[in-house]
Amino acid sequence: MRSQASTKNPMKPKVWQSFTEVCWALLLLCLPFTSFPALAKLFHGASVAPLSAVFLAILVLVFFLPRFIKIRSFPKQSLPMLVFLLVAGFTTALAAFLPFESFRNASVSHQALEGLLTLVLGIGFYLITATLIQDETTLRKTLRWIYLGGLIAILTSFVQAAAWQVYGQYPQFLWKLQSYFSSSGLLYRQRVTGVAFEPSWLAHQLNTLYIPLWLGFSVKNISISKKRIFGILSFENILLVLGLGVLFLSFSRIGWLTTLVVFAFVVFSAADRAMNHWLSQRSEGSGKVISRTQHFITKFGMWVGLLLVFGVVVLALGVVFSRIDPRMEQLFNIERLRQFGVLGWASRLSFADRLIYWITGFRVFLAYPWFGVGLGGAGFFFPALVPEFGYGLPEVVRYLFTLNILPNIKNLWVRLLAETGILGFAFFVSWVYLHWREAVQLERSGVSELERALGFTGKLFILALIMEGFSMDTFGLPYYWIALGLVVAARRISHQAEVQQVIEASESLTRTVEPLESDQPA
Repeated sequence: MRSQASTKNPMKPKVWQSFTEVCWALLLLCLPFTSFPALAKLFHGASVAPLSAVFLAILVLVFFLPRFIKIRSFPKQSLPMLVFLLVAGFTTALAAFLPFESFRNASVSHQALEGLLTLVLGIGFYLITATLIQDETTLRKTLRWIYLGGLIAILTSFVQAAAWQVYGQYPQFLWKLQSYFSSSGLLYRQRVTGVAFEPSWLAHQLNTLYIPLWLGFSVKNISISKKRIFGILSFENILLVLGLGVLFLSFSRIGWLTTLVVFAFVVFSAADRAMNHWLSQRSEGSGKVISRTQHFITKFGMWVGLLLVFGVVVLALGVVFSRIDPRMEQLFNIERLRQFGVLGWASRLSFADRLIYWITGFRVFLAYPWFGVGLGGAGFFFPALVPEFGYGLPEVVRYLFTLNILPNIKNLWVRLLAETGILGFAFFVSWVYLHWREAVQLERSGVSELERALGFTGKLFILALIMEGFSMDTFGLPYYWIALGLVVAARRISHQAEVQQVIEASESLTRTVEPLESDQPA
């Protein structure tokens, strides 16, 4: 009679682990596909990356839930977000008592449910990333799959750009391919889309995940591979250049601005470190301690100089973009700004629509400041609160009177205020701030170079999220959730390595002391 232990199949855990790894790899590879016609009806637009969401659902069932049942805990960094989820649910339920105006066929309950599901989906991407990556080997594999996914977006974008340059239009086969990959099936004149729904979505994914990752590793001169092109260039260096090229070709203005801010942060950080080093060297060389006043004046002068340089760069780029992007031709039309105000000037830049959405969303917040109007509810208040100037903008008029789509705020930060109030906004922002602190700590004290590089990259992730938050308002974008999940995973791996080092040092000390004690006379 065989024992119970002998009846267990030792191959089962290995097969299950391999299945998990395959699902994780496919999730990451599918990230660039921001919509998928075959799944669009199933998700009803609630997911920005439906293919990845399918593999997320599988991983939740086969990995996360069994793990949670076993250990019954979440990563500590997720607690503010879990509280935010509860607050969002509470404010959404509370909004049932608000006087919602009817908006064609839109359902308040449907919008609320979709908002909650989108948030749960985003948190799912975050928790899977934070918990599935258990060691540096898995972390490196994860980064490789992310790189390959980014390469898919890059290659398809350059094919589109090349076709436009050669033919002056997109060949029929590209339209056919896009109809398979994108629910819109659209290709945009002189703007690359990759396999995303539209060019701005391509810019979102590049800025919130891929470019900060490649930039951070390039700055720290770290690579997941030992191979170098021509003995100099890492894969991150090459992917960064290609990614920036695609971002430029997307002609996403908020995308350009986000990248500019991220690069400015990198330059300012490097300059600050260089200045601190120079002041330290100067103090040691002279044998005199630099006073706080001298230190402040020197640093202040450096920052003023850098800001002036940054301003000149912004103006120069503004001139360039006003020549190559028809939407930016009126950028320096100061007379129109003086005559018609900010909204009139912005209307010539094809940006007034966004401002109207933001202003309307903020008016919703002012009307319901503490708890907001619940997830998905802000659009119902647009007809009553939209500024008068908005009725002169064709896009706003279409949203209000023609399209069977509920208007949205198109700004994550204003949406948080309008739909979850001050309370929800505070918890969401605290969650972001907590990850900034984790990234700073990881950069300073990470055990490996890879972990320290991810700490620096984590700060770039957050800066990009802050900037891109002014252009998107959905919780369904998986990119920033996965990005911050990477920081949590790296921080845990680093902490485990620190603990292991302490244990090994303690054991080594014990082995050293014991022979000495045995030599003592009885």
